[in-house]
Amino acid sequence: MRAILVRFAVVVALVLGAASPAHAAHHLWRFSQLFSNASGSVQFIQLTVGEDGEQSVGSFGVTSGTNTFNFVTNLPSSTTSINKWILIATSNFGSLAGGVTPDYIIPANFFATGGGTLNYASGTDVWNYGTVPTDGVNALHKSGATVTTSTNSPANFNLQSGAVNLSTTPVPTAPATWIAVLLGAFLLAGSGLLRRNRARRAPTAL
Repeated sequence: MRAILVRFAVVVALVLGAASPAHAAHHLWRFSQLFSNASGSVQFIQLTVGEDGEQSVGSFGVTSGTNTFNFVTNLPSSTTSINKWILIATSNFGSLAGGVTPDYIIPANFFATGGGTLNYASGTDVWNYGTVPTDGVNALHKSGATVTTSTNSPANFNLQSGAVNLSTTPVPTAPATWIAVLLGAFLLAGSGLLRRNRARRAPTAL
C-alpha cells in the first residue's frame, strides 16, 4: 500500500511539474502589427498569441535598434491569454479618436519607420520589417512569414479594439490657370472703371 502511495505521489509531482511551465510561459507571443505616423510621435507594436498560459512576460522586453523596452510586470494572471494581444504604444495613443489604451508604454520614435529589426524576449520572436506606412492610416500586419499593408487595427489584452486615422487632408488649391484668369478679370474690371471715371471728369466742349 505504501509503495502504491509513493508511486501516486511521484506521478502527481511529475504532472504538476510538467504543467507549471505552461502556466508561467511567455515564449509563444509573436509580433503581429506595426504602426507609426510620419513624425514617429504616435506608434504602436502589437503581439498576439493563440495559446493559454502566456501571461509571464514581466522578465522580458522588446528591442529595436538601440532602444529597449522592458515589460517589468506580467499580464493579469487571472485572465486567459488565449487568442489575445499585447498592445505596446506611445502614451498618447489611448486618447486618440479610435485609439486603444495600451497595455504597456513606449517612448516616441521607439522604432525606425524606414525598416529595422524588432526582437522580443531575446530572440523568442524576431521581425526584420521593411518600410512602415506613415500615412496615418495603414500599418504593417504580420501573420507567420506573411506581411501585408492595410488599415491599422490595434487591440489590447482586454480585447478593446479600434482604428485611428491620423491622415491630413490638404486644403484645396486653385490651379494656376484659374488664378491667372481671375487676376485678368480683376484688371479688366479695374481698367474699365478707370476709363469711366476719366470720361466723367473730361471737360465738356463749349
